[in-house]
Amino acid sequence: MSEVRFEPIDAEALAVYQSWDDPIFSWEDVVVWKAREPLSLDIAIWFEQELCGLCFANPNNSRQRIRIVRLEGKPGKVHPLKNRIAALALLAIDEFARIIGSQVIEVQEPMPGAIPVYQQLGFTFDVQGRLVLPVESEVS
Repeated sequence: MSEVRFEPIDAEALAVYQSWDDPIFSWEDVVVWKAREPLSLDIAIWFEQELCGLCFANPNNSRQRIRIVRLEGKPGKVHPLKNRIAALALLAIDEFARIIGSQVIEVQEPMPGAIPVYQQLGFTFDVQGRLVLPVESEVS
């Protein structure tokens, strides 16, 4: 039976991530960030036994804004959730944002190649030049 799972970024996810071909980010930092940011959200996105994506997001002090700090799909070869990681992560982030009372989801320092993907998901640039999505918006 096929299944998509959302799990915390744990030792198993980090061990599997180590086998990825040319990852963009260093995900070991998440362990430290989780300890410092008790309201942070860390997500390992699995399809059955294959790790397909990782995400780390955290709210600002007022909780009005939650920032996507890192989001990465498994690089290299095709995986079962290719081109779906951002949308899947956003489902979890949006729900978490609603729970903690955030008004806006912001992408912190988006990589230029990822901006069109975020825009397809409904993100726009605000007057300060931040890539944002209101929490009350429906996720595309």
